[in-house]
Amino acid sequence: MSAPYPWLDAAWQRLLATRVRPAQALLLAGPCGVGKGALALAWAQALLCEAPHPDGAACGSCAACHWFEAGTHPDFRLVTLQEKTGKEGETRMATAIEVDQAREAVDFVQLSTYRAGFRVVLVNPADSLNLAAANALLKVLEEPPLNTVFVLVSDQPRRLLPTIRSRCTRVDIGLPSLDLAAQWLAEQGVDDALNLLALSGGTPLDAQRWADSGELDERRSVLEGLARPDQLDPVTLGERWKAVSPQAWHSVAYKWLGDLLAVRLQSNVQFNRDFAETLARLGKQADLSKLLALAKMQVNEGRILAHPLNRALQLEAWLIQYRHLFD
Repeated sequence: MSAPYPWLDAAWQRLLATRVRPAQALLLAGPCGVGKGALALAWAQALLCEAPHPDGAACGSCAACHWFEAGTHPDFRLVTLQEKTGKEGETRMATAIEVDQAREAVDFVQLSTYRAGFRVVLVNPADSLNLAAANALLKVLEEPPLNTVFVLVSDQPRRLLPTIRSRCTRVDIGLPSLDLAAQWLAEQGVDDALNLLALSGGTPLDAQRWADSGELDERRSVLEGLARPDQLDPVTLGERWKAVSPQAWHSVAYKWLGDLLAVRLQSNVQFNRDFAETLARLGKQADLSKLLALAKMQVNEGRILAHPLNRALQLEAWLIQYRHLFD
């Protein structure tokens, strides 16, 4: 079994070299979109496999591998964000891993293993642990039961408690080279790989998501409006763009503002290369202090994307501030 993605091969070989005596608490850290979650799952399967290859990789054919691939292995537990049902029956994804989930994981590792091998707990995304959940895991991370392995996956490891980070062996997963990422995307049938990689900040899985999601047309519609601040109507556009998912809007607007800041600070467009000429013109016109304030506002908005806000009014307020950047 090879690494889930070619750019993960070095990290994968490093993990396989420890299979006989793996780190009992492992932290896989790096940017979103580089495959850390897939690497964590592959490592969990390798640890639970009952007939591993000589290099330590999972065989993919034993009973344990079949159970793992079916999501029914009794010695594996995934701790992740869960869907929640609101008072009015609406379903949404939770914004944090809660203490009850952490306590269930702690209870799970106190049991005897079913297959007399390793027991694996995968926490992804670990930076979504709320404070109570993180504290519930601390003791067991410090002294895990025999043959128990915790694997934590984090895009933002600084959000983890320092005491959790200190108990983990950390493996950093960086961005692949541009050539390797572009080659892989081309092999997946993705066109315009270089522009998509720029848009995604160099993360190939995010670039693939852009190509497959159908959101590129929405992005272009939004950016064509932002490209003409002197002509935009905040009320009309706020009403039109409320249908764009909050996550997609946040990503598009955040990267647009980032490119404006780059130009304003005499650097180069990083994300939206297909709008480079427009950004070069607008960036020179933008008021720096107002631009910094709006960028800060956009960062803060990223923390409340799941809240049931009035999207049209929120967008209208944002667009009014955006238009004033160029007064």
